[in-house]
Amino acid sequence: MAENESQHNMNPNGVQESPSTQSPSGFKFGQAGAQNFFSRSRRSREEKAQAEANQPKPKDVYAKLPAVHRWTVPVVALAFPLIWWLKPILNGTLSSRLPIEQIWPLLLYSFCTALALGFLISERFVKKDWRVYAALAASLIVLVNSSLRTRFEVLALLLLFLLVLAILPFSLVQLQNGLGLLALTFMVAFTVPVCITFLANNYVDTAFLNGAWTFFYTTLFYLTPLVLPKAKGRLLGLFTGSAFLINVLCFHQLDAGVMIALVLTLGTYVFSFIRPLTYRMQAIVASIALCLTMLFI
Repeated sequence: MAENESQHNMNPNGVQESPSTQSPSGFKFGQAGAQNFFSRSRRSREEKAQAEANQPKPKDVYAKLPAVHRWTVPVVALAFPLIWWLKPILNGTLSSRLPIEQIWPLLLYSFCTALALGFLISERFVKKDWRVYAALAASLIVLVNSSLRTRFEVLALLLLFLLVLAILPFSLVQLQNGLGLLALTFMVAFTVPVCITFLANNYVDTAFLNGAWTFFYTTLFYLTPLVLPKAKGRLLGLFTGSAFLINVLCFHQLDAGVMIALVLTLGTYVFSFIRPLTYRMQAIVASIALCLTMLFI
């Protein structure tokens, strides 16, 4: 058997061949296959890069949409402070436990921050408007010149909100998407309400957190068509609306107030399909509906 194997390894001249010289065609075939693989991989990367380069940017897409209504910024600037301060007003937190020297700075901060949010919404979060940064600078001035600067936890949370609003229009951070929507919703739902409760009680209890999560899912739903006004936002609205519905059905009794809130959310979602009217009025409708929803829940 060994003799047969030795004979197979002999060339016609009687010289034994080494394994590396027996099949040069196989080596060339493997080398050609590797070259084809890397060539296909390179072409695939180039085609992907070309497709991304040809894809229109959100700024270019949203520039073709109708301009928002001229009352958008005033409505947002008034609605969101009312949303943040509505529950503390109704449950007596302001009158009983929160000192007046902390109420006014936080209230002024709320208005300036909501004003910046209104300008961002009017520019669909893609254009860097100087009015946004003027409102944010006013909020910062209020913070550093009030007693709030002595409360590190509160100051850090409020400054983080300003930072998120400041970087949202920059395409470099890539926040004109679902990630930016989540970041903005988290800041809107937790920053000012948490600060109000913490300043009043020096702690945040479970009952507040349950309500805050309802506020989070409600805000997530209503902000979806504002951050993503095109078809992608309407599709995402199905998921954010479902998350809101699950939260309401699991943690709230199905009474008249909850039914009104559900009708408001359904009506707002249907309104997002009425084009081009929705592009002009969506922010106003969403802000008012969010305020009423939190009032009834």
